[in-house]
Amino acid sequence: MPLMINLRNNIKMRRTSFKGVIIFLGLTLCYVLGEADLGLDTTKPKILDGKNVPNNPTRHAVKSIQSEDGDIIDCIDIYKQPSLDHPSLKNHIIQLAPSYNPNMEEIQTSEQPFRSVTSQVWQKSGSCPKGTIPVVRRRTHNDDELLSNSRKKSPLTVHQRNHSKAILLTEGYNYAGVKADIKVWNPRVESDDEYSTSRISLRSGPWYDFESVEAGWAVNPSVYGDRQTRLFAYWTVDASKKTGCFDLTCPGFVQTSHEIALGAAIYPISVFRGLPYQITLFIFKDPNTNNLWVQYGERTNIGYWPPKLFKTLTYGAECAEWGGDVYSSKLEQVPHTETQMGNGNFPDYIDGNSGYMKRMRILDISLNLKFPEWVGTYADEYWCYQSQYVSDYVSEDGDIIDCVEIYKQPAFDHPALRNHVIQVKPSFDLKEVKINSKNESSKLTVFQTWQKSGSCPEGTVSIRRIRREDLLRANSVQQFGRKPQEVVLKSNTTIEHKDGQSPFFNNTKFTMPTIVNRSAATLVTVGYNYIGAKADINVWNPNVESEDEFTTAQMWLKAGPGDNFESLESGWMVNPQLYGDKKTRFFAHWTKDSYKTTGCFDLHCSGFVQTSSKVAFGGALEPVSTEFGEQYYINVGIFMDPKTNNWWLKIKEDLVIGYWPASTLLFYLNHSSTLVEWGGQVYSSNVKKKPHTKTGMGSGQFASGLRGNACYMDNIAIVDFSMQLKYPQRVGTWADEQYCYTALNYQEGYGKLPIFYFGGPGQNYNCP
Repeated sequence: MPLMINLRNNIKMRRTSFKGVIIFLGLTLCYVLGEADLGLDTTKPKILDGKNVPNNPTRHAVKSIQSEDGDIIDCIDIYKQPSLDHPSLKNHIIQLAPSYNPNMEEIQTSEQPFRSVTSQVWQKSGSCPKGTIPVVRRRTHNDDELLSNSRKKSPLTVHQRNHSKAILLTEGYNYAGVKADIKVWNPRVESDDEYSTSRISLRSGPWYDFESVEAGWAVNPSVYGDRQTRLFAYWTVDASKKTGCFDLTCPGFVQTSHEIALGAAIYPISVFRGLPYQITLFIFKDPNTNNLWVQYGERTNIGYWPPKLFKTLTYGAECAEWGGDVYSSKLEQVPHTETQMGNGNFPDYIDGNSGYMKRMRILDISLNLKFPEWVGTYADEYWCYQSQYVSDYVSEDGDIIDCVEIYKQPAFDHPALRNHVIQVKPSFDLKEVKINSKNESSKLTVFQTWQKSGSCPEGTVSIRRIRREDLLRANSVQQFGRKPQEVVLKSNTTIEHKDGQSPFFNNTKFTMPTIVNRSAATLVTVGYNYIGAKADINVWNPNVESEDEFTTAQMWLKAGPGDNFESLESGWMVNPQLYGDKKTRFFAHWTKDSYKTTGCFDLHCSGFVQTSSKVAFGGALEPVSTEFGEQYYINVGIFMDPKTNNWWLKIKEDLVIGYWPASTLLFYLNHSSTLVEWGGQVYSSNVKKKPHTKTGMGSGQFASGLRGNACYMDNIAIVDFSMQLKYPQRVGTWADEQYCYTALNYQEGYGKLPIFYFGGPGQNYNCP
């Protein structure tokens, strides 16, 4: 009977095309116990007579190292190591290195600093010479006690009563390897006879007599004599009844590395809100020798289990697992053990402050390293320890896109949205009508860079991951992802007539506020109730001079008083401080108090409810337009659903991204917008002063350059309560600094509606 023969009846399995996945583990103390669907019972093993326990290896020590944590590391001649005491290995010829390199995928440069924990504590005090292996000297001299403690408690029934797992697993194929990046923590272990692990494993055979190999980190007082987090490897060929052990406490595992010691303490350890330290572990089969190797990091091969130890696992594993395991006699009881899994927190995919595994891969019989085709999550005690996974795509531009379950997105952290029911799609269908025929050189920007690397499945939303370095660039954590508050000077000026278009609305000059640190060039319509607006926005990559400046090409829908307005916005932006580079990226923004305390870019705060898995806020756009070359644009629209008052955001003609729930987030915009703007804005402390910033707007060229030279917006339209797309009845242009950035509403010919051009280089001869 295969180990996982009934797995699909108990665990929801999913077919995936994921390039990478993150799994989160947790928690600790619980009082309501979930009932396990699958597991193996345990009983206390018999203490063996010690005949298979290796002789004291210290007699073969070439050198001994006293570690600062109290461990003693004996450097033992590789040919005199304990493993060779196994009866099956008497004449074993050691394979010093695998016959091939199993790592078939490139490590992303942006992830390198956190790929692996490269140190063990003992390495601070010395190193073992080549030709030896480091062996942690055990703190007990009782061989029977040592072997008993180092063997997992023997499971005898399907219900594994004294073990609690929270894992991701795959089964049904023939697996030759399993790999993951495992975040390293130091969870609490309540009693000396309990332990907690985070590990990868391969299994084969029936549930009552399975074979398995594992590697990971563990806090295991009964084996190691303390509560430090230590690297371990484990094996068994009979479900831990009589065979196998941790590390080298029984013969079997053949070590070849003189750099890494099994059972040695790992450092540094992850801490809350700190750096995410992790180890990379890989168990794989050598196709030429059938040895099962354990690799640490991307290069260090610790050693292997020879095929003579196994019956079925030598030919391939039926199941691969990633996750955590807690052993305690107080599982599924009241009071429950307080021994933690991971770091003691339930899964946390936003802040990353929980146990997790990343870059999880299997090696199939074709020797291709890839994410498994089928995966499922499983937890023995859901109320005590949980597992979740979301996909992660490492984009070629370095971004990581997480595919998050739609009902677990950040929007629902907003107090007003705790019981919000998601509106999956709008109740209206605004048919897109092209008012102006496109120039043949204009093409729709149809993708974001991350989409080259994969796609998120239905039922998830794509979210660009916020990393520690993103937060460090912000002036403060509270200000991260938000526009700086607008500071309005007392003196206001009026919209100026510069391009043949009327500066009047209803025969009245319209005043625009003078705002510190911002310079805009816009097309404005005001005076009616608007429930939607759209435009095709030409995409460029203008220069941004300083890291704390940004430039946008966007659309605004506003309502409310000038000093406390509400605004919904979207378009493209170059913002080094927010995104960490100078790429052109798609964005959205909202506020209900003119940027004072509410709202943010993208999903950096709760509020916007995303429904699409196809677009990620903050994702880089490509290709971008070039001067007198190909011209690319994105179609952006914001429309209010008259039935729900949700403001929907669209990109392209038919791709709905999600919505702002106005009835809970907003006040004035709960009815309609009273002002719409299209154009560009530059934020800098060096606008409206000398020397002026060199940050460009639009293409970085003035509006008079027209198509191919200046940035433009075409097919501009509004929607009123007639629910019809139409060009606004009255418009006017505005430029804060006409010698730095300009605005031009240009009509190419009779019968055609104007195309709005805007932009400029910033500092120039006339804008010193």
